[in-house]
Amino acid sequence: MRYILVGASFLLAGCSSSSDSGGGSSNGDECRLSVQLSGGVDAKLGDASQACVYSSRSVGFAPLDGKAVVTMVVRKIEAGQTGSFAADMTVGTGPDHWTGATCTVDVESNVPAPPPSNDAGLSFNPHVLKGHGTCSTQAVFRGDAGTKPPVDIGPFTFTATVLFY
Repeated sequence: MRYILVGASFLLAGCSSSSDSGGGSSNGDECRLSVQLSGGVDAKLGDASQACVYSSRSVGFAPLDGKAVVTMVVRKIEAGQTGSFAADMTVGTGPDHWTGATCTVDVESNVPAPPPSNDAGLSFNPHVLKGHGTCSTQAVFRGDAGTKPPVDIGPFTFTATVLFY
């Protein structure tokens, strides 16, 4: 297994907040994060429609109601694997960013998804991950605007498309 850093091509997928359906469905339910944030950012994600920006083992959840954006990177996971994995999470609101939250995710489902329409022949191997997780550390403010309180990331559930290369 290997650790892949984020920074490769990102793809955007629009999503709805309707009921959870099976992986690889075409109804837009491949992008959902339900979580309570508190401290430096107070927000509940999961009630509003979300869009996802996804890449290699990484997904950014962007609620369409303009609240905080949360990015999750699942480390050392391969296509089709399920189980417990280390993950890192960041939180952003406007120009402000909090990083460094160390989390554990339990991936219950990791199934192939149809390739994105903008694959451009790059042979992406998308999979829909479903699971839940917890964070053992807070996300810490990173910026030049002084200090701001850290962000607590509550227990969460997710459904998201990620890419394997």
